[in-house]
Amino acid sequence: MPEGKRIDFLVKDLQDKSWIVREDAAELLAEVGDPEAVEPLINTLNDEDWHVKEAAALSLAVFSDQRAVKPLIKLMGDEKASVRYAAALGLASIADKKSLYVLEDAVKDENPVVRKVAKMGIEAIKKKE
Repeated sequence: MPEGKRIDFLVKDLQDKSWIVREDAAELLAEVGDPEAVEPLINTLNDEDWHVKEAAALSLAVFSDQRAVKPLIKLMGDEKASVRYAAALGLASIADKKSLYVLEDAVKDENPVVRKVAKMGIEAIKKKE
């Protein structure tokens, strides 16, 4: 791994006591773009803080990795609209048929942004077929 692409300290920061540090680490992992970050980000979707879950889901959207589909589908049931939005964006980015049903449900979400991103995800899946 090239010197500038080391992510071990960021992965470690995903476990920090401060949600702000965890959120920043999740965001920075997307900026670095190292595919080794996918698994730690998936694990971070279970964080207790919604800011961190949202940041991890948005970061996973950057990677478009199939391994994130099931965890992002699960996250679509979160109580926070911003977390559902981030999960929907991740699913739209990946555009896997397995997420079609949850995105179709999200078209009826109470939040208009979640509904809009869900529609985008459905369109992305249809284009991919």
